[in-house]
Amino acid sequence: MTRIGYAAIAAACILSAAAPSVAGTVRMPVDSVGYATTPAAMRQVVDELQRCEYDRLAANEKTDRRIGSRAMIGAIAPHDDYLYAGPGYIHAMRGVRAPLVVLVGVSHAARRQGIEGKIVFDDFDAWRGPFGDTPVSDLRARLVEALPPEMVLVSGEMHAAEHSLEAFIPFLQYTEYHTGECRFSERYRRPAPAILPILVTRFPGERMPRAAGLVAGALRALLDERGLALGRDVVVLVSADCVHYGDEGWGGRNYAPFGTDRAGYERGVAQDLDIIRSSLVGPIDTGSVSAFRGRVERDDLEWPYQVTWCGVYSIPFGLTLLAELARLEGRGAPEGVMLRYGTSLESADAGLRAAGLGTTSDATLRHWVGYAAIGYW
Repeated sequence: MTRIGYAAIAAACILSAAAPSVAGTVRMPVDSVGYATTPAAMRQVVDELQRCEYDRLAANEKTDRRIGSRAMIGAIAPHDDYLYAGPGYIHAMRGVRAPLVVLVGVSHAARRQGIEGKIVFDDFDAWRGPFGDTPVSDLRARLVEALPPEMVLVSGEMHAAEHSLEAFIPFLQYTEYHTGECRFSERYRRPAPAILPILVTRFPGERMPRAAGLVAGALRALLDERGLALGRDVVVLVSADCVHYGDEGWGGRNYAPFGTDRAGYERGVAQDLDIIRSSLVGPIDTGSVSAFRGRVERDDLEWPYQVTWCGVYSIPFGLTLLAELARLEGRGAPEGVMLRYGTSLESADAGLRAAGLGTTSDATLRHWVGYAAIGYW
């Protein structure tokens, strides 16, 4: 198994195949262990996750009626192995109804390569998934043209080697989900989507909100030309895992400020939940995004983390993009709702091993990852 990505974080953001392959203009899957690769496996994944998360899904819908009845305009979802992070995926991806999906992902290799101040676009026509090929929207080319050239990097190679957006493709291609307080007799179907994939690198200080604002302004103009609205037509999905914790398997680094016993684990989880509650749920604006950056980011290319979240760049960029798109559309501030939090230690396999899925790293008190699913309406 080949592990791709810089040593400090890649151990939990594993790419499990050999060197990534490109077939013509189709971006081929990289992770053949942690994600579903066949229609039968994906059907089993979705059915099993909806079954095991039935009570929590139903409770969420009763608590907030938007969850079952209205399409999300955005979400934060994990990108780790389905065996670990699957419950988070199912909570986030059930709310996606739009046919155009803007994917905002982590570039695990950018820091190691010294790349910053760039929005990275792919150059593929489509991305391969278990149900065939998902097309890339034709808006990508026009968006690239509308942005300052110095801010844009077009690199199929970086996208081909990065798994943080690939994780979404099987769930986007699976178009039939349960709804209506999770009653299994009720289902909805959504159209097969087109995607607009973006990888985010470090933008120092105030350059981050300015860059996200430029992308939002250019994209909003293109959406307006076609009469496309958030939720109904467009959704923004942000790829991010939470804390990477422990003192083993992290490239020689110690990510265990609270220790590696059960008490340390509980303090690490509590820290994650506090970051989420204080900056990622409720109305999202410049203040909440700044609060997240203040908790998680060091604003340093050499070592960017105060807390080792995989979404240190994708979350502030993605939420600023979403908030600005909403403002330009004349909507109120996006409001985040916590759908689920879990870790690689407590996520059961939910029968997913029967679908042929595996894991690309161990989960112990000395090596674990947190996952949040947060929906925005």
